[in-house]
Amino acid sequence: VCDVSTYPQDYIYARSFGQPASETAQYVTTVVEAMNGQQMGSTLKHFPGYGNNTDTHEGVARDTRSYETFTQSDFLPFEAGIAANASAVLVSHNIVECMDDQSPASLSPAVHSILRNDLGFNGIIMTDDLSMEAILQYTDGQSAAVQAVLAGNDMICCTDYTTQIPAVIDAVNEGTIPQDRIDQAVVRILCQKIQLGIIG
Repeated sequence: VCDVSTYPQDYIYARSFGQPASETAQYVTTVVEAMNGQQMGSTLKHFPGYGNNTDTHEGVARDTRSYETFTQSDFLPFEAGIAANASAVLVSHNIVECMDDQSPASLSPAVHSILRNDLGFNGIIMTDDLSMEAILQYTDGQSAAVQAVLAGNDMICCTDYTTQIPAVIDAVNEGTIPQDRIDQAVVRILCQKIQLGIIG
């Protein structure tokens, strides 16, 4: 958990390191390096930083903080984890208005572009669970995984996989999702499996 939270009343506080950005970044570096040393994959979450937002398991959360807040604080633990060679980054369902005021971060190409191009992350990007209320209230439920893949996610977390997997397959067959988008994701996943010794 890379989220920066120092206020016990915040929803994310109990799941966070509970310290400012610099200390959280040191913690993230230590954990990722230790996991890499044991050939364990690690996932940094919840990009771009949860802040003091409400629980997205229960509904839509809008983050109204400035972009400078992220560059000066929230991004720091993620940058530390990326530098330590973390396997993956999980993107939150918060609507982060300074990056994309229309879409949840997990479904936003703009947020994924920041992670790839500004933070230089080349590993696996994945969603939080697409069955959470923040997404169910935003999509019709049928297209969530399709939107997630188009936004730039390589892996999809969804408890309603019997709905979402066929939707993605149909979208590829119909040309809505380009084949090269799938290929890019598969290559990243296979590279991580090789690096972790899961496959030869």
